Amino acid sequence: MRVIYSLFIVFILSTINILSAEAALNLTVTPYEGGNSLRFGSVDNTSVVNKEVRVRITSAGTTQYRLRQGLINTIVNERGEALRGNVLSFYTVRGSNATGSLYQDTPRALLPRNDIIYTSNKNGNSDSFIIVYSLNGRNLSQSGHFSGRIVYTLESLGGEPPETFIMNIDLNASCNFDVKIESVSGSNRLKIDTASESTSKDSLKIVVNSEHYGKINIYQQMDSPITNKDGKILKEGVLKFFTSDVSSGESYYKSPANVEQKRVLVYVSSGAAESFYVNFVVDRDMLGNVAAGIYRGRLIYMIQAQGVDKVIPVDVEIDIRKVFDIKVTSKEGLSFFNLKPNTPPQERVVTIKVKSNMNVPYQVVQRLSNPLVDERGDVIPGNLFTMRVDLAKDTKGQTKFSDFSPVKVKDSVIYTSDANGNSAVFNIIYRLEASFDVLAGDYSTQATYSLSEK
Repeated sequence: MRVIYSLFIVFILSTINILSAEAALNLTVTPYEGGNSLRFGSVDNTSVVNKEVRVRITSAGTTQYRLRQGLINTIVNERGEALRGNVLSFYTVRGSNATGSLYQDTPRALLPRNDIIYTSNKNGNSDSFIIVYSLNGRNLSQSGHFSGRIVYTLESLGGEPPETFIMNIDLNASCNFDVKIESVSGSNRLKIDTASESTSKDSLKIVVNSEHYGKINIYQQMDSPITNKDGKILKEGVLKFFTSDVSSGESYYKSPANVEQKRVLVYVSSGAAESFYVNFVVDRDMLGNVAAGIYRGRLIYMIQAQGVDKVIPVDVEIDIRKVFDIKVTSKEGLSFFNLKPNTPPQERVVTIKVKSNMNVPYQVVQRLSNPLVDERGDVIPGNLFTMRVDLAKDTKGQTKFSDFSPVKVKDSVIYTSDANGNSAVFNIIYRLEASFDVLAGDYSTQATYSLSEK
């Protein structure tokens, strides 16, 4: 009797195992290319990639079941930046199943949610179907190595524990901004020639297509100092820049500012196709303090958005022409009116500005066309008509007329530069004193000033 009882228990357990096996569900998810990962490889903004996945469900029972799909977490790169939701989508291929109901047959963003993909018929028969995963590179806004995991959950509607399957996602994204920078001359070189006012400037046109990236920032910076062949650096302030003709977005530096080594934000896009100009101009008033020659350097423009960096270099060439020039200004010239005895001295001021980058010493020579005379030809005595030279604070060099001295009709060297021939600014103060020995009236003369190498 004990032996028969043991055999009966074994028979019951065997029957339970058979029933359990008949009710089992089995899920396999296989990419068309094989393996257990969905690999999109290297993609950029021009990429459109579709990957097929075959889903197979085997069932040994008669219980209805369904399949859900979702991301375990967002798809992120090595910097933790999430892939935009409209980059990856999926859809099921209508008619690829044999029985049951297939859902999501129109493209839908792949996000961390549970989407019902398939529901079997009431008998829970085995089935298979195809899911297509599509990558649209036009929607990429970040670069990097992105990875994530899709989880498939197979649920029996009879209450049995669900079965899950996990498939990895992998892609290397590279975002290329559609940014073009060229000078108005049609090259990528900024070229300025100080030979004339019109050639002392140049402009860069920057065309941005940031439609797929949202707002982007554009920075400007000198990558290397602007130097001549002798290694002399172009003085700060000689080259200036400003932005103009902005189609959209927001530009900065709308008035001239110095081009500097530090990085500055010049433009923020509006997230559309747009353009603007960066204009460069040489401050011609500073040329007298810059050695003549060709100066070269490099500007860089850094385009930045979410996780995307792009650098565009622009070569700079500035031809600083030789400058050796004198400028004379005066309100009244050397004319003295209504001179009478016992009246205060009258003074006239002439301002001399010399610009020179020749790096050689020079001198300024004064010559009067005639003595100081009135309309009748009466001459002012030499001791009554005197002059003094006042050098500007930053002017180097020297003069022999630091105190009032008689004005000579002959050539007089009134200023001598330093050994380097630096530019200079100085005033000449002419004084006429009244005397009982001088007839009342108006007196005048003309002076010319010449610039010559010493």
